Amino acid sequence: MKAFVSRFPVLTLAVIVLGIQFAIVLISASLIPEGKRMHDSPEAHMIFRFRVFWPLVFAVLITWYLEGKAGLYKLFGAYKVWRVPAKWYAFSLTWKFLFCYLGWAVADIAGILPWPGTAQHMFDTGGGTHRMHIFNLLATMPFIIGIALVEETTWMKYCATRLQDKYNAFVSCSITGVIWGLWYLPMLLLGEGVPDGIPWYMFLLSMVGLAIILGWVYNMTHSGLILLIMQLISNIAFFIVPALPVAHDGDPSWVMVFVWVELAIAAIIVIGYGYKDMGVGPRPTWTDPMIPESTKKEKDFGGDVIPATSRIR
Repeated sequence: MKAFVSRFPVLTLAVIVLGIQFAIVLISASLIPEGKRMHDSPEAHMIFRFRVFWPLVFAVLITWYLEGKAGLYKLFGAYKVWRVPAKWYAFSLTWKFLFCYLGWAVADIAGILPWPGTAQHMFDTGGGTHRMHIFNLLATMPFIIGIALVEETTWMKYCATRLQDKYNAFVSCSITGVIWGLWYLPMLLLGEGVPDGIPWYMFLLSMVGLAIILGWVYNMTHSGLILLIMQLISNIAFFIVPALPVAHDGDPSWVMVFVWVELAIAAIIVIGYGYKDMGVGPRPTWTDPMIPESTKKEKDFGGDVIPATSRIR
């Protein structure tokens, strides 16, 4: 068993967490009364909540099973890599907003779609019965932080860097994006846990594009912290910008423009930086993670030890 898991750690994780995910969503769906939504069935909603943290739980368990404490350091060590150029922090804090605005500006100039506005009315319910957007965002923030930690640790660190041991960066990130998208797919088809109205195929393409962009940033910076910020912004941005179908009477055109921009940027990255490493130097892998060693000799990444982050461009 251990030999199989060691040889196929990503496949093992994918089979387990996708199996759990599909089971939870199917059970929850069966408990929802006909014509109702998840919030109308407390039992379904309670079971549905259990879907969130399984990927991280099994990423930790499998890593501990295979490599013990040293493996867990590989899994989480990149979060303490923070000494990267300021431009990466600027990009991580703005990327999703910039992609939306770029796509909408082009669509507006081309006469395809009208400019939808820079931001939603965060302090206005629009005369409806729903909470203000700012209150929705604040209430959801603990979940946003938790899911960002789950996703970046599981999909990008556990999956992508392990795959980069065997495959080039483009293939590794594409496979990661497909698995990541499949994890969300049953929720999308159920219409719960992800925004309504996005075509499933565009959603899967978006997850592949996201994984490629995140993989490029990680291969350039070796910083899990930067990726965590990017994922936080990814989850926050659509509370603020009017991208989702719900802001346009169910029309997904504006979010689809964002997806096309995301895919175009991903393609530019692969072409510009090369499919092999998607960066300017050797890609970080699971066996060579390029993060500081866990040693008492380090003092704030200084002292007598030269950390692997010195290779960051």
